[in-house]
Amino acid sequence: MENKDKNILAAIAMALYEYEGNNVHDPEPGVITIKPKSTLWNAKFLIMTPKP
Repeated sequence: MENKDKNILAAIAMALYEYEGNNVHDPEPGVITIKPKSTLWNAKFLIMTPKP
């Protein structure tokens, strides 16, 4: 078997392995884990126009 054929078979095997869900890094699908953090980019006192 040529080296090229072995690489193709290895790629197919890895694709099937990942397709079966064996390469899942997050057991909670659909859960967003971003936590809000206050910074000066979203500070209300900097974006509001001062009252004259």
